[in-house]
Amino acid sequence: MKRSVALVSSLLTVACSSGELEGEKGRQDSFSINSTDDIATACSEGDPISVTLEVEFPATDPDCPFGEGDNMDIENGVITARVEQFDSLELPEGVVVCDLAFDFQGITGGEGTPMVYDDNFWFTFDDVVLAGSYGPMVEEFDKDGNLPIYSWDSIVGYPFEFDDTIPTYCLGEADGSSDCDIPPPETNGVMSLSFDEDLVNELSLRAVQSERFDFSFITMGDNDPDRDCAHEYFAFTVEVPYVRVR
Repeated sequence: MKRSVALVSSLLTVACSSGELEGEKGRQDSFSINSTDDIATACSEGDPISVTLEVEFPATDPDCPFGEGDNMDIENGVITARVEQFDSLELPEGVVVCDLAFDFQGITGGEGTPMVYDDNFWFTFDDVVLAGSYGPMVEEFDKDGNLPIYSWDSIVGYPFEFDDTIPTYCLGEADGSSDCDIPPPETNGVMSLSFDEDLVNELSLRAVQSERFDFSFITMGDNDPDRDCAHEYFAFTVEVPYVRVR
């Protein structure tokens, strides 16, 4: 079953940790998280506690740092520079996250928030590419199993076209494990993303292994200081049930 999320810029992700599980009846077992099956077992044997968390990405003005650091100088039709933003889920240490229930409407008054960006973007969780505006570019990234891992070095200098027929990218969409709607560049639109349970568990396992729960939004440009690397504000809340471990 897929988990629906409708929004301005959405996402899915989870996190876990290894340790000694404290069950709902006070029973404690030695328990380590090494697979997605371990995640399911920990959550089924525990008594989850739910918290609601907020993730925000403030609006960015057009300000591509062309020619700075590992960015390239201006070049038309080429990925030359980017702005990266980060936000993290604040969870207690030593927990297994069992689910994520996203709400992309509550923060913005229940209407949803139009997502506008220029030129292109990637949206990630713990570096896993969850969604992006230019689908063919995802082939440049290395993979952790089936998960593409964002790296600026892999795409800087990538040539792209300004063509609304170029497909967008959503993790799992190709094999039917996600449903997504991503607006094209420079267009008001509400993004929606949903991922099935197995895919979310893969993200959860990666969070266990990396010991972090970080979302990031990367906007990219080619040659226009007055437009590129910009997006409007977007945010969402996520209800997170987790099991305490020791």
